[in-house]
Amino acid sequence: MQNASLFDRRVSRLSFLKQVSVILGLALPGCSPLRILLKDYPRKFGNDPGLRESTLRSFVTAVIPGAAIDEPDLVRIYSDPFYPFQPYCAFFASDLSRRSSDLFGTDEFNRLAPGQRTSVIENGLEADDTVARLYRGAILMAQVSYFGGIYDDEKGCPLIDFHGSNPGFTDAQMFYPNASVFLANEATMNGNES
Repeated sequence: MQNASLFDRRVSRLSFLKQVSVILGLALPGCSPLRILLKDYPRKFGNDPGLRESTLRSFVTAVIPGAAIDEPDLVRIYSDPFYPFQPYCAFFASDLSRRSSDLFGTDEFNRLAPGQRTSVIENGLEADDTVARLYRGAILMAQVSYFGGIYDDEKGCPLIDFHGSNPGFTDAQMFYPNASVFLANEATMNGNES
């Protein structure tokens, strides 16, 4: 009877390759989630809200041509704790920067031309599932925030010819003067069928 400890066992080449392939199989597709979870991106995006905001403003103006870059609530939705994007905001800005560097040699996404920004965003949409989902979510949030006017009901959106809830129209301009003529006649004296 041999008294071998766990450390004295020899691992066969086949067993080793199987274990390594399983580990790589789990780690490679999950690379982006691990990077997000471990906050594996340049700290300047987490520590510098100005850099993050300027990158996100450039992103929104690329996604919504015609949006003014200096609108106060343009990127507010990304840092709003009510929405689930806030924990990923710094990673997303750093990913835009990294893709800008890979494609155009500069890590300043906000300094790229509009066509180049579009190329960076398209590249992100073609990335692995996690990153592509993050990009699709960021685009949707920009559209909802901008076109829906979620932070200012009165403001409206000139790009879609929505003037806001009531931009100074009178009641005569907004309502029919005698709306009851458009209603059907009652079936009985009390309005009920029986």
